[in-house]
Amino acid sequence: MAKRKVIYSIIIFVFSYVNSLAQIDINNQISSIEESEISEQEKQTLIEDLYYLSINPVNINTADQNTLQLMGLDPFQILSLQRYIKETHQILTIYEILYINGFSQETLNQILPYIYVGPVIYKPSLHIDSILSKSTYDIRLQYKKVLEKAWGYLRDDDGGYQGKNFSTSFRYNQNYYNRLSFSIIADKDAGEPFFNSKQKQTYDYLSAQFTIKDLSIIEQITIGDYRLGFGEGLAINQSLNFGHFTQDAKSKKNYSGIKPNRSITEYNSMRGMATKINLKDLSVYLFGSYNRIDYSGSILTTGLHRTNSELLRKDSNIEALYGTHIQWLRKGRELGFTFFNYHYKYPITHQNQDYMQHYFEGKINSIYSFNASLPIHRKVRGFGEIAMSRNKGWALLTGVDINLGYKTSLCFNYRHYQNQYQNNFASAIGTQSRNANERGLYTAFSIKLNKYFNFFIGLDYFKFPDQSYRANTSVSGYKIRSELNFNPCLSNQLTLLYKNNNRQYNETHPNDEIYPEDNILNQIQLRYTYSKSKNLILKTRVGYSKTRNYESNENQGMFISQDLILSPKTFPLSLNMRIAYFNTNDYDNAFYIYEYSLPLTYSSSQLYDIGLRSYLILRYDFNNYLYLTARYSITYYKDKTEIHSSNEEIDGNHKQEIAFQFYWLINKPKKKYLKNY
Repeated sequence: MAKRKVIYSIIIFVFSYVNSLAQIDINNQISSIEESEISEQEKQTLIEDLYYLSINPVNINTADQNTLQLMGLDPFQILSLQRYIKETHQILTIYEILYINGFSQETLNQILPYIYVGPVIYKPSLHIDSILSKSTYDIRLQYKKVLEKAWGYLRDDDGGYQGKNFSTSFRYNQNYYNRLSFSIIADKDAGEPFFNSKQKQTYDYLSAQFTIKDLSIIEQITIGDYRLGFGEGLAINQSLNFGHFTQDAKSKKNYSGIKPNRSITEYNSMRGMATKINLKDLSVYLFGSYNRIDYSGSILTTGLHRTNSELLRKDSNIEALYGTHIQWLRKGRELGFTFFNYHYKYPITHQNQDYMQHYFEGKINSIYSFNASLPIHRKVRGFGEIAMSRNKGWALLTGVDINLGYKTSLCFNYRHYQNQYQNNFASAIGTQSRNANERGLYTAFSIKLNKYFNFFIGLDYFKFPDQSYRANTSVSGYKIRSELNFNPCLSNQLTLLYKNNNRQYNETHPNDEIYPEDNILNQIQLRYTYSKSKNLILKTRVGYSKTRNYESNENQGMFISQDLILSPKTFPLSLNMRIAYFNTNDYDNAFYIYEYSLPLTYSSSQLYDIGLRSYLILRYDFNNYLYLTARYSITYYKDKTEIHSSNEEIDGNHKQEIAFQFYWLINKPKKKYLKNY
């Protein structure tokens, strides 16, 4: 033991300097999800989860699978970590993680903001005085406004916006170690009434949750708003679905459990109660939800209630759901069964479109699924899930992840979703928004060539056997994406991204016949980041895009942007600014690029047409736990006299937005990861 402690001391000394240079800025991790195939609402949810974890770090010796996955660990790393703790001993110092199979200094830097080391036997008491004195609290107030008034604010008829042209939100979170949490979320979108006596409402969206953990065999109880995810997501998944092309070339998903909802996203969550009961290797999840949803014959998910018609649709239907998930997990082997039933007060209908003939309609549906994950070999894992809806339609997903060596991975994933499969809560790998009417084969490969280079490439071939959106017959297509990273030193990073997509859409031919044709997109981006220290960061981006349709018509687009981030050590004011020029021929060549926004907020801009996009962010830190942030952005368009359309139409050739955020963190816990216990 004495020899081991000497070795650990040497490791801590050697890595202390490296760690001081490699402390992770959560913004860098946020920007890395830009290429992920998830919606902006899901990206916002991920940011909320990562931030919550950063101010409430978990004991690495007791962290559950969901938390480890959120940090970015893959199934192999999670299994290696859990085996090491169980078969060797509890982790004594954070740098001991470097000895675990599958972990590196890069991985350690990635998870450092979210963990500390502590004994497994420690269990914080639930005494009121301890909860009040040792809880962490954070409060966040936010305000945004577009300076130009859109047509919806100028109208005085029923079709105009009923509220002012600003958005605002309030967040309150309380966390007591990993045993208890409580949160309140309130949000109002621009154009929605606010403290309006006529509509009798304050914030348009209100959410709350209370979670308590580790009560004997009851591992967790959550009351209020929560999200669920099990298996591969074919039955139910309200967690993040990164879809295709994750940079680690792993296709297995680990949706497992109940997550308290702390996001301002106004849909894709349950409202009720959920619990997890642990019986050794067996876990039983029970959940129920009674939620009011927006409805106009079909389900509405925009969360916008600005006009009188939108206000009438707000909370106009009821969605009730109950079910269970039973999971057996032992030594990396997992078997799971899911059943749930959901029904609506008023029947769901759809537009009279041919491709919607198999969409769910009616009031009641039931979902059954079975999922499994098994290690086939020490470096190979097979997995799959099969699900069935009440009408006997089914969906199947199966795959294998192969660990070929250090930072070298290969995966294969096959999916077969019947058009008759009906499930509003499925969110598994797929090209369409709905897990139905699709067959596909996805394969990806990633390798760390040396300490300077790493490379990723992924290919997804898909086919829609029946009619689909904008295609009146069966179509097929593909997506290819690759990424090459070059890191010559800590202060420089160069990334080359390439994508090639082809999804067939209906085209009108000279004889007036309509049938699908190829629609090919090629896009390349080059990104360079210079960060000698956290006090000065420069980021440069260049992108080029080209599309080609069946008539061999070619359109193209390009952009170039420059970021400057200044954070002086001796002055509490930091600055973040960008200027970007863009020139695109059509909408298909538009670029969506990540922007720094208010802290803990995801933002991206659509660079379309010809113009300039710029923003400036100033943040003043009163101390380590209290700060105020202001943001100003402007977009100029060349040769435009109006921007957007309908109620969002703005007269002129530019659009400006201001935003402010006040943040206060109270009683932040101190990390202990540099100390042995």
